[in-house]
Amino acid sequence: MRQDLSVEPLRAERVVIARSVLADPPSRARLDAMLPRVESGRIEVLDDDEVEGLLLDLGPRAGRPRGGLDGRGRQKELVAFARFGAAREVFPGYSWREVRNGRTQAQEHGVLCQTAIEVQSVVGCPFDCAYCPYTSFVCIRLDVETFVDRVEALVRSRPGQTLWKLNNRSDTLALEPEYGLAAALVQRFARIGGPTLLLYSKGDSVEHLVDLDHAGRTAASFTITPEPIADLLEQGAPSPASRIDALGALHRAGYATRVRFSPIVPIAGYRDAYAELARRIARAGSPELFTFWTLSMIELAELPRIMPLGLLDSRALAEARAAEDQLAGDKGAPFPEPTRARIYGEVSEIVRTHLPRSRVSLCLESPDVWDALGAALPAREAGGFVCNCGPRATPQLIRLGGRAGWR
Repeated sequence: MRQDLSVEPLRAERVVIARSVLADPPSRARLDAMLPRVESGRIEVLDDDEVEGLLLDLGPRAGRPRGGLDGRGRQKELVAFARFGAAREVFPGYSWREVRNGRTQAQEHGVLCQTAIEVQSVVGCPFDCAYCPYTSFVCIRLDVETFVDRVEALVRSRPGQTLWKLNNRSDTLALEPEYGLAAALVQRFARIGGPTLLLYSKGDSVEHLVDLDHAGRTAASFTITPEPIADLLEQGAPSPASRIDALGALHRAGYATRVRFSPIVPIAGYRDAYAELARRIARAGSPELFTFWTLSMIELAELPRIMPLGLLDSRALAEARAAEDQLAGDKGAPFPEPTRARIYGEVSEIVRTHLPRSRVSLCLESPDVWDALGAALPAREAGGFVCNCGPRATPQLIRLGGRAGWR
């Protein structure tokens, strides 16, 4: 990771390195480049099966707590550097080609999503965002060449999926440029020539991507929040200003750019905060798409671990309290559907005011919330919907507004 990185070094109780990493020159070079940014009093080289056993003992996401307000700067339990080799999993329970099932999301959670495959080489995030369940470990597969070849073969075998999202369970740009994966995939997708790669990040390390010949086959989606929210919940990530600068740099380099307002946290004064953020983004570029998602998957009883309740907009908090019982186990918790729809309507109006050429969409929301927004969501036209990482959410289709009619 960069010596001038705008976030602190990666701290770990324990760092393990698979022995095969040292035997593979490209993997070893990446390890040597990344280790100076890792702080740990315990760094061990282990046989590959021992590393995989440690990851298995650490366990998958289920039951892992979110970072919380007290998680800032806490050491990771484990940072593992390994290789794929013949393995198909990045981390126990997480395949390098993970299926996102839209039907399951609809049946189990009542939200709209589109079935697709996401590709990933890292699970666990260097950033310490309070709302994230991936803050306690990082597992990085260093054989980038193997991964890129696998991705190309998969992409060519599935011509119907024309957009491919990278590393949803981590933040790839947080590990760049030393990791080298983003640049390798940008160049590979340019060579393939048909589908679009989606870089998905709240990082700011893009300098090494600016001069690449991307052939218009990479879109960069930046998660950006207003300063008051970022200062509280995203202290380990680059500042919103740095993310906006990164977006602007890629926009000027001809990349398609997108913005996620995620999570939208209705703090007191949130309308003014998002209006100022939209103005700043407009000065940097013109993202083709904004995707919204309120702070979700956190029930009200857990919310004080994530943020102080006294900072929330009083109306939104009152509505969350009134709906607490009915939202038990609901993916949209802690805010009920009418609250979320109102917030989305307000923020979409802000985007239309300052970025009239940008389209607007939602993420993992219920059909009722979509319907409540109506004409405020021009991305849902002609019976279909365009979202940030749907399997056909290419820049070309976003410009058409989803008129192909697919769901």
